[in-house]
Parts: sequence; structure tokens; C-alpha cells
Amino acid sequence: MPKIKTITQQKAKAGPALKKPGAGRPTKYSEDLTNEIVNRMINGESMVAICRDENMPSRSTVYEWFDTNADFRARCARAREGLADYLVDEIEQMADNTNEDNYQSMKVKIATAQWRAMKMAPKIYGDRSRTEITGADGGPVAFAAVDLRNLSDAELENMQRLMAKASGTP
Repeated sequence: MPKIKTITQQKAKAGPALKKPGAGRPTKYSEDLTNEIVNRMINGESMVAICRDENMPSRSTVYEWFDTNADFRARCARAREGLADYLVDEIEQMADNTNEDNYQSMKVKIATAQWRAMKMAPKIYGDRSRTEITGADGGPVAFAAVDLRNLSDAELENMQRLMAKASGTP
């Protein structure tokens, strides 16, 4: 009596299935792919992770789309801000789940997520820096107006020499 092989055994013996022509990664831009990429990003998945998926375009294809499609580029930029929001929520959850046993590893995870959120959405989560110019002793900057019309030719020449000397030109 012949042995009956299961479908799994038959497939294993036959080797890996060949891909159908045209069944590779998508390369043609579509709204459906854009929507999926954007939705996956705002739900916490990085572009690198999305592009690892065999059913999604490769990173090189995505970067070509960035260069050639302003709408795609803008939607992905906005999705990165959504990803940053997701990371901030994750940070809060990590902080809530921190205890004496895991605080060192959670500290690293929180710092990493914080850094990523700051880079993805610097206007929202980035460090704010402010530059102020003040005068002597922190007071206001003093400006002096000079009416050049009232200067003599000799005074104008002296002023030109002083300004050239201050700027380093002969």
C-alpha cells in the first residue's frame, strides 16, 4: 500500500515556491500605499520597519517617491510628527511601568524614545533655544545715529579708514 504524503511534506520536498512574475515589492506610487505607510507610521512603526515588510516598497523606492512626489513627502513628514506623538505616549507608559528591577534599562529606553521624538518633531518636542543680545550690564543695546551730511570731507575719510580697519580690509 503506498504511503500518503501530506501537503506540507509534498511542499517541503518540492522546495521553495517560485514567485509569480510581478509578485515582488510594489514600486509604483499609489494612494493606497501612501495611506498604509502613513497609518503605520502614526501607529508607531518607523519607515525602516515598514520597508522591511515584503508587501511594502523598498526604502530606495520610498526615497525616490520623496524626491518626485511633494504630497507623499508632506504626508510622511506629518506622519513623522504623529510617530513622535506615539513615542511620547510610549514614554509615559514606560515611566509608569518602571520599577526597582528595571529602572536602568527603562532609563535607556526612555532616553532613546525621547531623543527620537525630539528629532522627528523638533518644533513640538525639541529643545528650545533663545538668543538674546543685551547691552552693558544686561541693559538695552545702545544705537547711535550719525548724520553723515554734517561731516567734513576729512571726517568722512577718517570714518572710512576706521570702518575699514574694524572690518579688516586695507
